[in-house]
Amino acid sequence: MNIHAIKAKIESCPPTQQRVGRYLLRHGAEIPFLSVRELAARSGVTPSTVMRLMKSLRFAGYSDLQTVFRREYLGPSEAITTAKENEHERSFRVALASVFAPEKREQLDRIARLIFESPCHVAGFRSAYSLSHYLAYLLNMIQHNVFLVPNSESAAYDHLMLARPDHVLVVFSTHPYASQSIKVARLAKESDLRIIAVTDSSESPLCVLAHEVVVMDQILMDYIPSRISFFALIEYLVESGCSLQDRKSRRELKQFRHQMEKLSGYWSPESSDPFADREQEGSSP
Repeated sequence: MNIHAIKAKIESCPPTQQRVGRYLLRHGAEIPFLSVRELAARSGVTPSTVMRLMKSLRFAGYSDLQTVFRREYLGPSEAITTAKENEHERSFRVALASVFAPEKREQLDRIARLIFESPCHVAGFRSAYSLSHYLAYLLNMIQHNVFLVPNSESAAYDHLMLARPDHVLVVFSTHPYASQSIKVARLAKESDLRIIAVTDSSESPLCVLAHEVVVMDQILMDYIPSRISFFALIEYLVESGCSLQDRKSRRELKQFRHQMEKLSGYWSPESSDPFADREQEGSSP
């Protein structure tokens, strides 16, 4: 059995079991390391509900389910986890490994090529805005046809009204999904833009709207979710795209650094301290 088969079976389970199922699908990288009690607590159900779900999915036991998720997220050659690693460290390692999984490489390289060869709009709302801003910032160092969609619903609509069918929209959203991201994706689809959705679950509402879907792990920590895998994905896409146009990328990066230095955008020991200058001016006769 694989993840897709598990998802199909979960949809026909009782509501309390579906709650566990939704957690499984959203946090797959954690499952190999969670006990039944830990999974139950995070899903808001009892351990017996978890075991009833195992029966509904026709697993002999919880360890069989973990084997499926271990194979999906760690691959056949699972790295050895040291005893010194805590739960978060293991989750970080698994999440980062999922970005560079061989089976994802072809898709990510295809997406990188699409982003670098077409005018690209990047959108993310609420907490996902940091992801869209980071991708747009990196791309703008190399490309001159990258546009950050405003973090405002009405301004985002105005922005996309200027987009054309040969443009690409990269949209980020994680659970709980911002309604603005769904509305923007729908508008982009109506305008015939090619949509790339980067999200945290195959159940994300963006999946049915996008031409390409990249599902990354959002790690649930004690207090805040970690998006380390999303930032690693962004950097991989930019690196991969730069390699497709090596000379141009190096030339544009050099020009960007030169422009920033010209505008005093970077601090250096040789740069004057404006406060020191003011003190000297004030002390001069």
